[in-house]
Amino acid sequence: MEANTLPRLLFGIIAVKLLLASAQGAGALQWESIDVSVDAEFGQKEVNAHYAFTNASDSVVTITKTQASCGCTVPSLEKKTYAPRESGELHAHFDIGSRLGMQRKEITVGTEEGGGNHSYTLTLNVEIPQLIQLKRRALLWKVGEKPDPKDCEVIIHTQRPMKIDGVALKNGDPASSSFNFAIEEIEANHKYKLRITPKNTTAKVRETCYFTSSDDTEKRLKSFPIYAWIR
Repeated sequence: MEANTLPRLLFGIIAVKLLLASAQGAGALQWESIDVSVDAEFGQKEVNAHYAFTNASDSVVTITKTQASCGCTVPSLEKKTYAPRESGELHAHFDIGSRLGMQRKEITVGTEEGGGNHSYTLTLNVEIPQLIQLKRRALLWKVGEKPDPKDCEVIIHTQRPMKIDGVALKNGDPASSSFNFAIEEIEANHKYKLRITPKNTTAKVRETCYFTSSDDTEKRLKSFPIYAWIR
């Protein structure tokens, strides 16, 4: 192969990719928005999003595929064929389930238009509120290590303020635990610090605890365990 053949080949590949990208960006469907963001509420089970579009071409467009990146998201259409200048709307149903935090899903829309095929990518961003955030939820010591205290900070969502009033063990009574627990209130009903101190580090121990609150009527705090290990 000549010395200058490889650069020409690479240039040709790049040019083809640029042409394909240009063709993909010139689709017949004009979308009002391809990126939709939704903030869910506490206790919400599902989220629905809508993507309005218009066939801006002079020919009929047929939507041949709507596929989401996750089974939790189901796209649907009232119909599949759209005349020139006709508008429509894609509906996306998102099942929250046990998901928390920011969720980003993609929806691929395939079409037949202008004698060829085209593809569009839509995105759905759902912010699902998390009751509490635990910073450093696994506190570890080595056998024989100095039994110094270690901290776990908890931040409670502003939509569900609550007074943390204690710690419970998943199995057993905190009074008989191998650790001592102390709670410090940093910001009332919002931010706390749990300080865990081993009584000694002579043997391997593994315990799981969680916060308690009289305000936690739905017993959600049990779903956010904190781990204390001597290993």
